[in-house]
Amino acid sequence: MGLKSKLVYWRLGSIEKSRKRSKIFVNLNKANSVGIIWNENDRAAFEMLKKYLQDHQIRHKAICYSTESREITFSNRDFSFFGTPKNPAVTEFINEKFDLLIDISLSDKLPVLIVRAMSAATFKAGWSLATPDFFDFSVDVSKRRDAYYLAEQLIHYLNEIN
Repeated sequence: MGLKSKLVYWRLGSIEKSRKRSKIFVNLNKANSVGIIWNENDRAAFEMLKKYLQDHQIRHKAICYSTESREITFSNRDFSFFGTPKNPAVTEFINEKFDLLIDISLSDKLPVLIVRAMSAATFKAGWSLATPDFFDFSVDVSKRRDAYYLAEQLIHYLNEIN
C-alpha cells in the first residue's frame, strides 16, 4: 500500500468517525430513497436492482465506478490526491441523505471506498469482504463473489429484517 492510500485511509477513518450520521435501519420496502454504488462490469446486477426499486416505487439514484471517466460514472480522476471529490456529481451523491446506500460494486478501489465512507446515507449495506467496509450491514459473498448474487441477497435480507 502506497503513501497516498495510507493517507486517504487514515483521512476516511477520521471523516467517518466525525460524521454525525444517525445509523437507523430501514427495511427496503419502507425506504423512500436508495443510493446505489455499482461497477461498470456489473450492469445486469444494477439493472435487476433498479427494476426492483422501480417496481416498488422507491426513489433511487446510482453512481457507477469506471476505470475511465464518463458522464454517469466516477473514477480515480474525480478525486484529489487526498481523496477529496472534485466532481460535483460525486459530491452531490455523497451528501444526499438516502435512507439506504447499497453497494454492489464488490470493489476495494479507493474512489469506491471514498464514496462509501463519506456517504451521508442513514444505513449502508454491502459485502462482508470489503476492507475497510464502512457498512452497517454486510452479506458474506466469500463463496460466490458475484454482484448479481450480492444484489439478490441484499434485497432478500433487507426485506426480511425489521
